Amino acid sequence: MRALVWHGGDDLRVQELPEPLPGPGEVVLDVRLAGICGSDLHAYRGHAGARRPPLVLGHEAVGTLEADDRFAVFPLAACGACPACRRGEENLCERRVLLGLNRQGVFLERLAVAEHELVALPEGLDDEAACLIEPLATALAAVRLEDVREGSVVLVAGCGPIGLLTTLACAVRGASVRAVDPVPERRAWAERLGAASTAEDFAGVPPGQADVAVDTVGAEPTWRGAIAGIRSGGSVAVVGLGQAEGSVPIGDLVRRGLRLRGVYAYRRDDFLSALRLLDEHRPALGWVTVVDLDDAPKSFQQLTTSPGQAIKVLIRTQVPR
Repeated sequence: MRALVWHGGDDLRVQELPEPLPGPGEVVLDVRLAGICGSDLHAYRGHAGARRPPLVLGHEAVGTLEADDRFAVFPLAACGACPACRRGEENLCERRVLLGLNRQGVFLERLAVAEHELVALPEGLDDEAACLIEPLATALAAVRLEDVREGSVVLVAGCGPIGLLTTLACAVRGASVRAVDPVPERRAWAERLGAASTAEDFAGVPPGQADVAVDTVGAEPTWRGAIAGIRSGGSVAVVGLGQAEGSVPIGDLVRRGLRLRGVYAYRRDDFLSALRLLDEHRPALGWVTVVDLDDAPKSFQQLTTSPGQAIKVLIRTQVPR
């Protein structure tokens, strides 16, 4: 079968791999669409983290089994026994395993996956929207943890896929969203997905007004801007991992009684909530591009160098029949 294999840095190659052999409790999924995540771009830019090449990246996927029933893949496996799992925080499992990070990912034609990791899709939800379940689950985890509700004022830093989906999730709940991004095309999509207003940078954000800020970039300028933009007693959820280390104005946090929280991934109930939201409130998808497997390396480059031209890219892993 064909797969997009990462060999380190920006070295991506479409090549033949052996067919997957399912183990006990596993099935072979025919992958139809797979989304490129910001974490995949980290590896492409040279920030591999726990990834070791050669590796098939990717953890956002929609596929079918032999009967043509469609499924989304829940890509995070937890042990179920560690303290985090016992607290109901399986996303923080001490022994968690993620597709495309600790095991082969989804940028391939077929994937052996545990049957319990498949989530059935309703007929009315098309593949392109269903491929957004996983990133939307991340946004919903932040929204849940920060208790965003009707009337909340939310500042969203970054209008990439997670930022746009956070905007959608907040708007659906009746929150008022101000989104910040330097790219005009991305700000325009934030408005289409429910942002009440947008700004090019934090200079255009009134200080101390938002109840909650969600930093989907995760770099010092964005978390500092988010901190400045929230009211006393407000909170900032950092979802993005654009920068591993940096300084934080601790004095501001203490004197204004602010909360700063890191958000990693999601729980299964967030994933199921994302499916329901997309089924009930299907967003406009003009910001989503679908490419064939052979064009995927070019799309990685475009996402890195031309953020105004490409926002979210889905890879069609098999040749349409």
